[in-house]
Amino acid sequence: MRYSMDNRLCHRLLLLCLVAMCGLVFGTKAGAQANITVQSAVGQSPEAFINNNLIGSGVYISNVHFNGSAGNVSSANMGTFKSNNFYHLYMDSGVVMATGNISVAPGPNSSTSQSSAAGNYSDNQLSYMATATINNCATLDFDFVSMSPFVTVNYCFGSEEYPEYVCSSYNDVFGFLITGLDPSTGTNRTWNMARIPHTVGPGYPDGIPVAVNSVNPGQAGSSGGSGTGCYYNFTQYYVENTWPTGVQYDGFTQKLSASATIVPCQLYHMHISICNVGDNGFDSGVFLESHSFNSPVAQLNLSTPTRDTIVHNHPKEVPFSVYGTDYSYGLSTFTFGGEAVCGVDYWCISSTGDTLTPQHNSVNISGQGHTLTFKGVYGRVITHPMDIDITVHTSLCQNYPELGNDDTLTFVLVEEDIVALRDTTIRVASDTCLEVGVEVAVARRPLQFRWIPEDGINFPHQQYSSAFITEDRTYHVAAWDEVGNSDTAEVKVKVGRVGIEPAQLQSQAVVYPNPTDGMLNVEAEGLVRVELYNADGLCLYTARCSGAHVAIDTTPFAAGVYTLRVEAAAGSSSHKVIVQ
Repeated sequence: MRYSMDNRLCHRLLLLCLVAMCGLVFGTKAGAQANITVQSAVGQSPEAFINNNLIGSGVYISNVHFNGSAGNVSSANMGTFKSNNFYHLYMDSGVVMATGNISVAPGPNSSTSQSSAAGNYSDNQLSYMATATINNCATLDFDFVSMSPFVTVNYCFGSEEYPEYVCSSYNDVFGFLITGLDPSTGTNRTWNMARIPHTVGPGYPDGIPVAVNSVNPGQAGSSGGSGTGCYYNFTQYYVENTWPTGVQYDGFTQKLSASATIVPCQLYHMHISICNVGDNGFDSGVFLESHSFNSPVAQLNLSTPTRDTIVHNHPKEVPFSVYGTDYSYGLSTFTFGGEAVCGVDYWCISSTGDTLTPQHNSVNISGQGHTLTFKGVYGRVITHPMDIDITVHTSLCQNYPELGNDDTLTFVLVEEDIVALRDTTIRVASDTCLEVGVEVAVARRPLQFRWIPEDGINFPHQQYSSAFITEDRTYHVAAWDEVGNSDTAEVKVKVGRVGIEPAQLQSQAVVYPNPTDGMLNVEAEGLVRVELYNADGLCLYTARCSGAHVAIDTTPFAAGVYTLRVEAAAGSSSHKVIVQ
């Protein structure tokens, strides 16, 4: 017989009262939290519900069933939740599945034995995990295809079984069972994604499943001790529910991520299930983070923020590749639009050798390193700027066209340059706080800028920016004028030790070369800030640093005498700098 009251209940209620009093007296963050809220999925299509609330990017799902049925959900074992600032779940919203009615899940934690009933579905697939009969299950099944070799879902498991029934036979079970081709063995099999991190090894080829008996406070409960499969050394993943608001479950896990390595474009089956074991009491639930069932997305690097310029008599190459995947190729289809007509005003040629037209608009690409070359049709006179709009759809899984990406290219075809940038290579020392910039050759000012990617760039929407870059990087910089004419350039940052070696660094700053007509290097231990002023006292450059070296590109500055102020660990110093 299971008892709902014991000494732990008295201790728990006392602790809840103390926590609540602390929140009122001291105004702690706990006082600002609210109970989570839930909304049942009853009456909704399982497929629409899961697509809207669980499925993220990079995966395509089909054949969705809840508790064995593709029809509308009929039991309150599943629904959505919102955390409402109860931050201990580390999820804002998502899907909740429970062994009883999901209405039990919201706080306050007013009972150690909350129980409910919502159907009586059973699940034979989880019986191998259980130590007694399985009852009152909530199960979700669907087929899926992934764009990449990895699929993940974030979750948190909670239960009223905590802590009294830790290591008892009442070990409520749940799992994320994936069935399909195992890329490591080349065979079809079923394995559980919901496992304790870092437990895959000899004896546990699929890891230790997450459950009450495996993730717990580290000791048997007052009504436990007789169960099997008990573990007491994973307490770092357990959270005791001592807050006056939030969820009802007496304990829950940290937010965990279930993941699996799979074969891209291969059909798999997912079975998500949570069940009572031994009885229909003491509910358990699993929270699935919103849109967290996903796969890293393959992307096209075609995007330009505005209209890039194509000059009629100067061919322009645009990088075209698929990255972030292990695919051998993708089928890309181009839809041409805009005032300029492909084949009449300009040609679009793939590096595969295909000349693309509205009639011949598909090409297979493989990996990276491809380009599209745009050039004006010989003899055609461009009397005014004409727009080019191209939509690109790339299907990476031939049998599943839904798993594809759309991207756009927008250009303006002109007779002569309107905006033109020059490619640049910047060579800097390692551990450098530096300035990066792109050179404008032709433009109608003012211009707007965008650096892609933005990693390491402090001001990614400016022509010049301070930056901290520790390894070789290549940036694509776009610039456009007020009417949208634009161009892109490649800025390469090459990182390596130049100038003074670390052992030679002095407490006072060393500035070189001086005079300079290019990069000005500043080296000192514990650099904090570097500023460059002109003769009128106007600050032209500033950078906050955390290293031993700063590189300043002086090419944008007029020839003359400047003042360099350096703040380092040993103090501040000023230096006269001559720009030639």
